[in-house]
Amino acid sequence: MRKYPGQVSGGMLQRVMIAASLMGDPALLLADEPTTALDVTTQAEVVALLAELRERFGTGLLFVTHDLDLAAAISDRVYVMYAGRIAESGPAEALFARPRHPYTSALLASTPRLEAPRGRLTAIHGQPPDLRRELTGCPFAVRCPLATEICDLSASDPSPAAGQPLHRAACHHGDLLEGTRADA
Repeated sequence: MRKYPGQVSGGMLQRVMIAASLMGDPALLLADEPTTALDVTTQAEVVALLAELRERFGTGLLFVTHDLDLAAAISDRVYVMYAGRIAESGPAEALFARPRHPYTSALLASTPRLEAPRGRLTAIHGQPPDLRRELTGCPFAVRCPLATEICDLSASDPSPAAGQPLHRAACHHGDLLEGTRADA
């Protein structure tokens, strides 16, 4: 309690921030990259603490991260965003097993896996759109291997997967990815 922030570890700072954010008994806790720059052990401790507090206090948790494996491990539902828009959303298990948006599929394919043979990682070619300009069509179209003229002209509204109304993708061609695994 008597120490300055520079006198404690990153993990301890995260714990203090979590405690401070829970003091007002919030219905929803927004955790924006709460494990960034933490070692794997401390990251696991912080995630376990968040899960315990969420359970104990009945607080909802919105966990923002770039770490797909972490998102898969702690989330009930995942939203994948590209250029400020939701590209895909759904139950974590379904989204990671059967991505329906080419961006989600590309992200999963570019994630290193311990069980995969060593080699070059799959890259997502091209550049993200300039968000200072108005976007017409799908923002991922210029980087998408499935893009057609319709993608350049109009953005798709999120649509549900067949038989899975909670798994939605904003892609004109999401059905082409359906039933495929991202790491296949």
